Amino acid sequence: MSVSPRVIPRVSQSSSPVFVVPHVRAVPALGPLLPSALVLGALTFNMALCFANTNVMGVSDLHVILCEAVILAVVFLTAYRALSDVHLILLGFVVVWPLLLASIRYVTGNDTTIDVKIVRDLAIPIGFFLLGTASANLKTADRIVAASVAIVIVVALFEYFWIETFTRFFNVAKYYIARGSLEAKQIYQNSDLYISGMRPAGNQGGRNLLPFLGDHRVSSVFLEPVSTGNFGVIAFIWGLVRSRMERKLYLGVMAGGMLVIVLADSRFGAYLCMMALVMAYLPIAWTTIGAALMPLAALIVLAVVPFVVTGSYDPQNRYIDNGFVGRFVLAARILGEFDVWTWFGLNAAGGLAFDSGYAYILSKVGVIGFWVLWLIPFSLRNTDRYFCLFRNLMAVYYGTILCVSNSAFTIKTAALAWFLFGVMSQLPAIRYGARAVVMRDTVRIDQPANMLPRHVK
Repeated sequence: MSVSPRVIPRVSQSSSPVFVVPHVRAVPALGPLLPSALVLGALTFNMALCFANTNVMGVSDLHVILCEAVILAVVFLTAYRALSDVHLILLGFVVVWPLLLASIRYVTGNDTTIDVKIVRDLAIPIGFFLLGTASANLKTADRIVAASVAIVIVVALFEYFWIETFTRFFNVAKYYIARGSLEAKQIYQNSDLYISGMRPAGNQGGRNLLPFLGDHRVSSVFLEPVSTGNFGVIAFIWGLVRSRMERKLYLGVMAGGMLVIVLADSRFGAYLCMMALVMAYLPIAWTTIGAALMPLAALIVLAVVPFVVTGSYDPQNRYIDNGFVGRFVLAARILGEFDVWTWFGLNAAGGLAFDSGYAYILSKVGVIGFWVLWLIPFSLRNTDRYFCLFRNLMAVYYGTILCVSNSAFTIKTAALAWFLFGVMSQLPAIRYGARAVVMRDTVRIDQPANMLPRHVK
């Protein structure tokens, strides 16, 4: 006879009651050391490789791939105890579905290679989400965010005030050329920074946030300013949600995130922080609906923009102006050139997916695969309003940045974002201070009766 999944009180020698939950598996939370090392390692390893390429030995894209593979392997090995059947099914889908479409494109002659990069891009969120669920400690998450913000700001200030010394040790341009990400002819500035490390002056652009700071866009540990701005948004969102949770202002994290955004001259980051601030005080039901439908709204806007905005795009040379609108129009034009087969992932987009997140992901997994992946976070059963708030704000972050960039997929920022999401997914257990002990077929939860949720008492 099977045992029904209900909570059964059991006598304990301690003053706290013991509850046995049949057929539920839980594990003790990870200590702070390994999760911190993995998240901070994902944040900074590119800078370490840049230093090696500048001062020690030449590096290539293979070194980057190996570093990411090692980090991901350790992440999954560390978090394997948090794996459930649902996670295994999701991992199977992330591997099989993109490879199936890639194989079809290759067999039908619509692509020259079987691209497996998308599998890595989708494995990063799952791995670090599981690491966050295995950690399940808000204080650890707070310390990781604080350490990340401190590291990014210290390196950013070093780069801003002593740029010649910085590039002497970290020649970013040569690093990306060695990786094959840039051609030597693309590096036209004299600062040895990334191609977007300087805002073009004059009619073409110039700094937008606090112009008196000059045209230098700080890259910090990320080596390119777009990811630096994205990091600032993630840090700001975390500080905002934690401020709402604890009823006290996490000013250091929020101000640090804004400082990073300003130094990187990330207009997108500044806009998103303002959106997040407004959304944090709206009803959760409203923001959930908006976040879930965010890609649909974004794609509709992308379809309309080229008809109402002109002068930002040259279809022959694929030139865009230096403004946000120009990049938006470029992304819209790229999607407009998709045929039906490309929308369903059965035809390669080729170079069309340049600098457009939606074009990249839709051409790799198709519109069906994309919506399945997008709605998975909204299918998680968690009634904690602060989990829902963090999820919705991160969905808006991803839904908007995919309009103009595929930078959201990089491990440099995705590792922290999804680790924090994994921690937040454990809020009910964290909030009630449950201590889970693995048993053979059951999980024993020891905690004071007055701390138990109402449905468990």
